[in-house]
Amino acid sequence: MVNLLGKVGIITGTTADSIGRACALAMAKAGVKVVVTGRNETGGKITEKIINDAGYSAIYIKHDVTSEKDWENVVNKCIEKYGRLDILLNNSGESRGGAIEKLNLSDLHFLLKVNVEGPFLGAKYCWKHLCNSKSGVILNMSSLTSQQPGPGGTIYGPSKAAQNSLTKVMALEGAKHGIRAISVLPGLTFTDGVLDSLGNDTSKYKEPMAKRIWMGEWGKSEHIADTCVFLASKEANYITGVEFNIDGGGVGQIPKR
Repeated sequence: MVNLLGKVGIITGTTADSIGRACALAMAKAGVKVVVTGRNETGGKITEKIINDAGYSAIYIKHDVTSEKDWENVVNKCIEKYGRLDILLNNSGESRGGAIEKLNLSDLHFLLKVNVEGPFLGAKYCWKHLCNSKSGVILNMSSLTSQQPGPGGTIYGPSKAAQNSLTKVMALEGAKHGIRAISVLPGLTFTDGVLDSLGNDTSKYKEPMAKRIWMGEWGKSEHIADTCVFLASKEANYITGVEFNIDGGGVGQIPKR
């Protein structure tokens, strides 16, 4: 089992029963003291309680990743509570889809703000503490759509592709400080977000879409979480600047609803 005992991490976008919460719990089980953040205070408190009730250590802080003031607050409270920072997992993200002629410039600006500016601000305000760690890790949650655009992914995929490029810059600049930066690319992963996007009647799409995945099944949040724990560990200490796919081997074009 990977051991991250004594490490401290900030994980954004942890307020739903999805990848962020799974990552927070997996990191905590591996020994990380976690600061869990997000805009939904009710959901964030649930994540905090799940982790603490399991015998690990977590604090929730309300957080809009596009706000510099919020980032300053999160980082300051993390250092006040735990005294250090070793891992930044920029999980928070947004998605908007549709045909290009039906989208507005404001839709593109919104996605760039959350999916690119958010991780940028996270790295900016965590940087000196990650340098002090001597083994800092930045994991930016991207998407397979950054490599394989599909119908309706007109602006979401490109926003994540821009994030991938930002991650490479973080890796380049961080190498001399012992900081590694990695883009984490989930494929089709069954989460609450899927239900929000495609609807609760899973019979219409779950099996047809699973057949397009090489391994024949959707990913789970735990698949992503376990991989993030590995990538944050010393066992992965020669991995940086890459796009790390967690996708069951790949996926073809996603069918329209």
